[in-house]
Amino acid sequence: MTSSISIRRMVLIAAIAHGTLSLPSPSAQQPYVLKLKTEEVALNFHAEDTHGHSISDLTQSDLRIRDNGKPPDRITHFVHHKDLPLRVAIVFDESASMQDALLPRRVARELASTVIQSHADQAMVVRFDFETQIQQDWTSDPATLIRAAAHVTDKNGSRLGGTAIWDTLYRVCRDHIPAQVPGDEVSANAILLFTDGDDNWSHARPQDVIDICTQRETPIYPFVIDDKAHLNAGQKALRQLAERTGGRVFYDQAATGNVADAILQINRELRDRYTLIYRPHALKLDGTFHPIKLDTPYKPTQISVRNGYFAEP
Repeated sequence: MTSSISIRRMVLIAAIAHGTLSLPSPSAQQPYVLKLKTEEVALNFHAEDTHGHSISDLTQSDLRIRDNGKPPDRITHFVHHKDLPLRVAIVFDESASMQDALLPRRVARELASTVIQSHADQAMVVRFDFETQIQQDWTSDPATLIRAAAHVTDKNGSRLGGTAIWDTLYRVCRDHIPAQVPGDEVSANAILLFTDGDDNWSHARPQDVIDICTQRETPIYPFVIDDKAHLNAGQKALRQLAERTGGRVFYDQAATGNVADAILQINRELRDRYTLIYRPHALKLDGTFHPIKLDTPYKPTQISVRNGYFAEP
């Protein structure tokens, strides 16, 4: 956030010039107003014990945070959210390289049975190759979600062979996920991305996706067919995307049980989470990356949180 100053003088001069304002006496004049916004960073995170159970009783004093290696000047907001409604976009790569890699209907069935628990929960289905297509806009109906996913492969594998991962993610975040005020979230947003990570068509960069999804408080969870042993440049980009938006990568997702377990884990992380807002020490908006380390020195806790941010002017 950047500093801003509200100056009334120019408005007063314009009003006087048009004869629409009579000057009050000096004693009745309003005071000069200076408005400043302080640079703050908002973090959403999930906490678990060593057995994978959510921890819901953390206090501010339990936490230790380092921004660029330094403690913050001040923590301005700390709140725990429980049973948040979910807004989850499932995005399927249907380019030629992904033919028959996953069955979208099966994925949607797992998502519908786990995530759609009330009318407050919503999901959407997106398919892409070199173009982006909204297969199903936001819905709270599990049957509608599954039917839409069943038709994702109808146009599978364009002969043009293009894959636009970054363009698709950028458009989904920008056009379909509403902005929220950190700490006052009305839902927990997420994107589940099923792809191999090979992009050869996008105009947007991975950093553009990180920026817009961070603004929308939307972590990205890539589901990759291969295991970590086959890590390539595309998968490295996906891992960075997940780490910097607060998500995680799930590898070797060809098996039914792997997808189901991953969706259960994501559901648990999103619904039960904390929001921490703080003022970094001596923050300079110079475009550099600020690594974040958040832990609990006195409790055996596993924390899922994005690993940093760019201090953009």
